[in-house]
Amino acid sequence: MSRRPADQARAALLRALVPHAAPCTLLNATSRDWASALFVGARHRLAIAIEGEDAPRRADRLRCELGEIDLAMRGGFVADIAVLAQFEGDVPVLAIEALTIEEPEAEPVSRAASRAG
Repeated sequence: MSRRPADQARAALLRALVPHAAPCTLLNATSRDWASALFVGARHRLAIAIEGEDAPRRADRLRCELGEIDLAMRGGFVADIAVLAQFEGDVPVLAIEALTIEEPEAEPVSRAASRAG
């Protein structure tokens, strides 16, 4: 069974976020396909609990800086990201909303065009 493009984009986004947020636990994640006249991608909503002794400091840093970090995503990129921090007890939780865009695949060059050049 193949996964929907939004699910694949969410998995790529999570892989890109983990090096910046770990140790952490994904609490909730939803994604839906998105498209404009020029781009195809997905919108995501994530809730991530930041763990560890320095969790409040790391959560605050991510809330302030995540929009400026270049998240390396295979097959796409993060076009927009917003982060809110809240606490559930002593655990900081980041509520993240993001728009990811798929990189367009290169169009194959036809044999006729390559012979004409």
